[in-house]
Amino acid sequence: MLCFTFHVSRFTFHASRLTFHAVMKYRVEVEGRRFEIEVRPDGTVWVDGRPVSADLEGLEGPFLSLLLDGRSYEAAVEGETGEAYRVTVAGRAYRTAVEAPRATPAETGACPAPAGSCEVRAPLPGLLVELCVAEGQPVRAGDVVAVLESMKMHMELRAPRDGVVQSLCAVPGREVGQGEVLAVIG
Repeated sequence: MLCFTFHVSRFTFHASRLTFHAVMKYRVEVEGRRFEIEVRPDGTVWVDGRPVSADLEGLEGPFLSLLLDGRSYEAAVEGETGEAYRVTVAGRAYRTAVEAPRATPAETGACPAPAGSCEVRAPLPGLLVELCVAEGQPVRAGDVVAVLESMKMHMELRAPRDGVVQSLCAVPGREVGQGEVLAVIG
């Protein structure tokens, strides 16, 4: 189960204390073997449909400390190209690929009242790379509203429903907190 280590980099990750508004899903490949990983709003982590206990802490440089189902691992994570990484655990290097995390709009809870406004929020802390819309711009469900860089990966945050961008609440190029409102769609 070493597959969980490499999508998180310079962040401290404690699954039991992590809170956000969306189910974050990852597709991960390790040496040709594929895994589906979910991090749920209540902090539980699921790998291939099985709940796991996970605690991950970034150490100095490319090193991570991982506690996974009671077993402790130390790993070195090095990016190679885009979403490809080399993860070294106990002297063995693994070729890995991580598909960018995604949150399904229906799972975000960002739009509790379909008839009213809804908020597009940052599911994780990170750098707001780009706002892809302007105030007053019509959007359709699934349109990219913003791009957030978190855990060394870019996440496209999408409009949860059709509407018009009422306001932009963040500035590209600055860090945003988990749950911070980036845009309001009405």
